[in-house]
Amino acid sequence: MENTARSRSTVRGVLYPNASWYFALAIVVTWVGFSMSYFARLGETTLITHVHGASAGLWMGLLVVQPILYRRGQWKLHRRLGWTGTIVLVPILMIGGLAMMHSMMRGAVAAPPGTADIAYVLVYLDTISLIMFPLFLGLSLRHGRQAQLHARYMACTVLVLLPPAITRMLFFIPWFNSLPRNLNGSFFAIEGVLLLLLLDDKRMGRIQAPYVVALVLFAIVHLTMFAVGTSAGWHTLMNRFAAL
Repeated sequence: MENTARSRSTVRGVLYPNASWYFALAIVVTWVGFSMSYFARLGETTLITHVHGASAGLWMGLLVVQPILYRRGQWKLHRRLGWTGTIVLVPILMIGGLAMMHSMMRGAVAAPPGTADIAYVLVYLDTISLIMFPLFLGLSLRHGRQAQLHARYMACTVLVLLPPAITRMLFFIPWFNSLPRNLNGSFFAIEGVLLLLLLDDKRMGRIQAPYVVALVLFAIVHLTMFAVGTSAGWHTLMNRFAAL
């Protein structure tokens, strides 16, 4: 009886009781999005791509488990898994992302002039993602004792990982037939999710900072991705990166 009472009180205190399902949906989106470009070509994919993809998938999987542990009152295990994932998975995710960016830039430098602009745009987005992910993670850990902020910032780490999958998934819709159009569509999708989360915050009585910060950052990246990604200065910087 005591355990049942504690469990019920814990459920009432959980910010998003169905959070695990939302994170599981993010995994499904990733699987569908990469079904053709990755899963259908596993034999042609480099080891670093496998490692990077696995680390991102395991991070999402961890966030499926964490709300369940919190809801059940298993806070010690929740914290232990969280720190383990941060120490083990995040460095692999970051290093894998840098390696893939470097590989993409080396290919772009070797391509005919004017044909690789989209690669520079993609690497710009990857660069920003490798900044935003640890930013949201760090803010989440900083507010670890404030569940309202901790959970929201942690949810933002998954939103950072989703645009590449959404961009690819949109190719299954006939109207989305170009990479620039799909990139815009993916950012509109993330911004739409953040607006819904902000409306939910308002419904609960108070708009919290995390989703406001995330929406502003995503909007800035969305507005600048083509201007910066195709600029001469960015090309020069990335060409130097490719030469390392």
